[in-house]
Amino acid sequence: MKKIIYLFTMLLVFITLSGCKDYLDVEPETKFTNTNFWTSESNLESFSYGLYDAFPGYGNGGFFGGDHFFSVNNDDVIALDQRLELDFPTVVPATTSGTDWSWSSIRKANVLIKQTEGASLDQAVKDKYVGVGRLFRALLYWDKVRRYGDVPFYSEPIEPTDERALFAARDSRVDVVDHIVADLDFAIAHLPDDYSKVKVTKWTALAAKSRICLAAATTFKYHNVSGADVNKLLNASVSASNELMSANFSLADSYSGLFYSEDLSSNTEVILMKKYNENMRHSILSFIFHEPFFGFSNSAVSAFLMADGKPISYDGAAHPNYSEWVFNTTDTITTAQNGINVNIGIANGRDKRMASIIDTTRLVSPFSKGIPMFSPIKYASYDLLTNQPTQGVQATTDAPIFRLGEVLLNFAEAKAELGGITQADLDASINLLRARAGVAPLMVGVGFSADDRDPSVDPLLWEIRRERRVELMLEPFRKWDLIRWAKGTYYDADNSFYGVKVAPTVPFDPSITVLKSSDGHLYSQAPGDRRTPWDDRKYLEPIPANQLTLNSNLTQNPGW
Repeated sequence: MKKIIYLFTMLLVFITLSGCKDYLDVEPETKFTNTNFWTSESNLESFSYGLYDAFPGYGNGGFFGGDHFFSVNNDDVIALDQRLELDFPTVVPATTSGTDWSWSSIRKANVLIKQTEGASLDQAVKDKYVGVGRLFRALLYWDKVRRYGDVPFYSEPIEPTDERALFAARDSRVDVVDHIVADLDFAIAHLPDDYSKVKVTKWTALAAKSRICLAAATTFKYHNVSGADVNKLLNASVSASNELMSANFSLADSYSGLFYSEDLSSNTEVILMKKYNENMRHSILSFIFHEPFFGFSNSAVSAFLMADGKPISYDGAAHPNYSEWVFNTTDTITTAQNGINVNIGIANGRDKRMASIIDTTRLVSPFSKGIPMFSPIKYASYDLLTNQPTQGVQATTDAPIFRLGEVLLNFAEAKAELGGITQADLDASINLLRARAGVAPLMVGVGFSADDRDPSVDPLLWEIRRERRVELMLEPFRKWDLIRWAKGTYYDADNSFYGVKVAPTVPFDPSITVLKSSDGHLYSQAPGDRRTPWDDRKYLEPIPANQLTLNSNLTQNPGW
């Protein structure tokens, strides 16, 4: 009897399990799938957070990283041993490892766009998150274009079986920029117009359009890229800048405060920031300021104007109010000195930003080579200067990603490139920055011939570019500006290799190789230790060799 009952019970279990097979095949409710994930705004928002790594800011906690690392080694600063050339590739990489020939982030943006478009949500919610995806796709694709030129454009996620997409040829960068602008316009139309500084908004998209359209236009113009409508892009940049200039943003009272603030959330100039706290710190202070990695070039130091708006040398003579600071000491300079306390007078009577960017209280000797150089201070307050240790410094200051100051520079440059800039345009842009810096206004007629001007550049455009160089110094712009202007040869300028002027009587330890310019400035390196001379192939990065092998439809960039 017990055996019959047991067999009967097993039969019931089998029947029950067989009847429930369909239910057993259903994914558990606690597991997200493509079917149940794209069903709420909170899920879309959570997924979109993964795209914010497109804004490196000051990095994500590691010692190296962020926008600034290895992107400031240009004519503004002198690194110890520039043979490393960390700012440019020197050979064709074998694989994609360590390069930016990666498509995972663009795929993530395309996944957000495609899945949101098919979601069962209110159209306004869908438009918002499609806008988020398209904004990030635009930003990510512009980074590809400025590095590689022509690149394949993917408007949706690539499936592993899609051989047409996997083996696609490179699309014209002109066409890719058209896609970028379309993405930005969609984002501008559908992102919220609130003033959040930690989430992307309409204002973020406008700032990105202001930046990218100017950069694309000047890249196409100065590199003679065929098929581009340069003026259309310049006008698009002007329009985006104008809208931001009319919005609820204004220049902050403190230039320095933009770069060492623990909380930029109420800063009137900031459009988007990256927030840091005790759980996610950064190392910008250690790399840029405390560690003796580099110092300022004479080229950078000489770029700052006098308070009357004129350069330190113009019309063939030194400014009457300028006298160069000369380092002088009776102490022997040794390689044991990483820093030398001084009172540098180079900022006297100059643009106020100079003292906010260049430390007027000490010189540095990069990597203990015994060559005093001007020291950076832009990302540290005076308290940090005196109280923080000199190595391994991490901080929690917020990083500005987009700010009105850059937008004003974009506006003025685009107007000048279009050829119709007026005094009113200068007063609404460049001269607002100058007023904060205590510098006299720039006039359309300029009124002098700067001795440091590149003769191939119009005098007014030169001063607008000078303003950009100074306002954004030590931010990750100068490298890309020189590339888009086709001015890579500035990397080879002699005064980008020397810095501090020293008195002839300053004693150096015999172990130090002392090299001076004809008028007494110290070179930071012997000629053999400097970066290789400029080569135009550096305007575009090489595509990894294995990608050319895997996809025969790809072509290599010129010179590589």
